[in-house]
Amino acid sequence: MQKVSKQQGFTLIELIIVIVLLGILAVTAAPKFLNLQDDARDSVLQGIAGSLESASSVIYGKALINNEAAATGAIDLNADGNDDITTVFGYPDAGVVDNITSIIDFDSSEYIAALATDEDPGTLLIYYTGAHDTAPTTAGAVCSVVYTNSAAEGERPAITVNTCVQ
Repeated sequence: MQKVSKQQGFTLIELIIVIVLLGILAVTAAPKFLNLQDDARDSVLQGIAGSLESASSVIYGKALINNEAAATGAIDLNADGNDDITTVFGYPDAGVVDNITSIIDFDSSEYIAALATDEDPGTLLIYYTGAHDTAPTTAGAVCSVVYTNSAAEGERPAITVNTCVQ
């Protein structure tokens, strides 16, 4: 009687080859799926945009109360008799960088507020410095929040987030 042998399972060499192949796939594919830094920066930009929305709405409310919602005006935020914020149709004027930096809080070592010089005078950028070698000048710059003045009475300013992940 002859002994019939049926092989069951995998050999050690086959298992090692599969593990090596899985390791190679993990090393090449994982960075594309785990881009956590850009996702975190996008979240910060969304937070800055939300802060701009809230702060500009509060200032607009104060402008309405003070009958200052005209084409141009000024708001005294802390009731010290000095106008702190210049406004356009009651919303903060994007043409003055200090208007925006005084109403919201962000890490000024990593994010910078600057006028978008290639756009209308009422366009301001808040951008992540690590994503740019030089200061961006257009509203389409990656890793930025764009704040554009209100164009008419009763119209909200445009706030756009340009993500870091492209």
